[in-house]
Amino acid sequence: MKKLKLYSRMECPLCEYAEELLTAAGIEFEFVDIDESPELIQRYHVRVPVLASELEELNWPFTAEQAQALSEELPHG
Repeated sequence: MKKLKLYSRMECPLCEYAEELLTAAGIEFEFVDIDESPELIQRYHVRVPVLASELEELNWPFTAEQAQALSEELPHG
């Protein structure tokens, strides 16, 4: 099953808040630490947290409802 990706970094208060929001809403996601990739740092440096599906990205601030809608767009199976 595909999961949303939360592009984030360690010791980022907004990122931690986004993780808590998603967890409380029961939305499955994969944590991606942008600091482990120069390409991801270049792309997301000042934008984190960013929640992404294969087709769309949600920049912070996003709501649990927006995240759920993005999750429902994922292919199942």
